Amino acid sequence: MKELTNRQLQLARIPDPDGDLRKWEMFAHTMNGYDVAGSFEHCAALYNDNSATTLTELRCALFFAARVERHSAGGPSDESEGARVLLRRIRAKVAAGELE
Repeated sequence: MKELTNRQLQLARIPDPDGDLRKWEMFAHTMNGYDVAGSFEHCAALYNDNSATTLTELRCALFFAARVERHSAGGPSDESEGARVLLRRIRAKVAAGELE
């Protein structure tokens, strides 16, 4: 999937958090969270501290979750459950038109 701005997001493009999550990582990479957050550290903090509130921050946190999942080398990971939470919050923001 190519990079998408917040304004390009549509609910149909966002994986259903209660469904099959096979494509959540692909959706997470529709933005480069490191660039958007300004640094690896800030992107990590948004995810690790659960401090993301805006749509942009939530997408950065989801991007970071995808990077953690990728670098876990297939080991046990809670990132999928964290992705479900983030996807619910992202979908709520898009549905409400809160695209900041």
